[in-house]
Amino acid sequence: MRNLIIKISCLVVACYIGIIGILSLDTPQRCLMFLHWVKSPFHSHFDTPEYYGFGHNQGRNIKIKTSDNVTIGAWHFLPTEYYEKQPQLRLAHVSAADDETYNVAFTDPQYDTIIYFHGNALDRAAPWRVDLYKQLLLRFRNINLITIDYRGFGDSESTPSEFGLGIDAQSTLDWLHDKGVPNNRISLIGHSLGTGVATALAHSMSAVGNPPKSLILKAGYSSMSTLVFEYNVVPKLPILSPIKRIPVLEKWLLSKLNHKFDSLSRIQSVGCPILIIYGAKDTEIPVTNSQVLFRYALNSTNSLDAMVKSNSVALSTVPNEANVYRSRDHKPRLVLVELIHANHNNVGYFDYTFESIADILQ
Repeated sequence: MRNLIIKISCLVVACYIGIIGILSLDTPQRCLMFLHWVKSPFHSHFDTPEYYGFGHNQGRNIKIKTSDNVTIGAWHFLPTEYYEKQPQLRLAHVSAADDETYNVAFTDPQYDTIIYFHGNALDRAAPWRVDLYKQLLLRFRNINLITIDYRGFGDSESTPSEFGLGIDAQSTLDWLHDKGVPNNRISLIGHSLGTGVATALAHSMSAVGNPPKSLILKAGYSSMSTLVFEYNVVPKLPILSPIKRIPVLEKWLLSKLNHKFDSLSRIQSVGCPILIIYGAKDTEIPVTNSQVLFRYALNSTNSLDAMVKSNSVALSTVPNEANVYRSRDHKPRLVLVELIHANHNNVGYFDYTFESIADILQ
């Protein structure tokens, strides 16, 4: 019996070492970090947004050519208010509206634009993402919505990487600039993996003195360098956390990490209102990630409780919905929302999510 236990233990250790070795290679890193190869269904109807329940000609499928000559797929949804003023779009004989009809909604200053950066796996047509788009369009009737598939996802070309996703985001912004949309009418929303993409874009926009209107991060992480040791593949089981007890091995593995998405080093330099939302029941990304992003944005090393006690942050509770932390004096505004009953993927199902987005957009 003892020999069997020893053999099993050796096998487990060998498998664990093998996993670490595999994760030091770029291709396995990409496959596990982006999960772009996970597709369901296999044939999404990107050219027909109506298939997913949107109104006739309410949205269009577009192709954006990036600066490195990669074509990525995206959807553009018209502001609900604008769409309702265009009855000709809904006529049965109008199979597809002309691009100019859509582009007018960009140039009209009464309409803002949101760029949505989704998380890993699947594509822009995933059911929970479609539900979120519909809620955004219903609740914010004066916004254009752009949702992209990064390279390697959906109908987009090439293979994902941190550098490549940054180009995809910047090229989407450039595409909007070509349509006459200024940065102060563009808000960025990122979920999970997409929070790193959105933060990086907001940082680069701010660096040239032209920040976005707002940055909204849902179920975010501080950086991949931190998350790689904290991410729960299954609830309460961060597989790589034991490595942190061996500093030499930790340093070696981090040196092999090619995609860092370091939002923590960028968020202090984002020059627009920031909303950070997370679910208290998130079992994938520890909630401390969102909290530390908020603290870094405030340039504070204090805990949330300490900042509340010092009156630098105001805490309010919405019974059975959320705990809300608001910076008192920091400009631009910073808000952290903890949704009491939400988990990682259903943040977009809660009413207070949209109330807090409305507050930051104003």
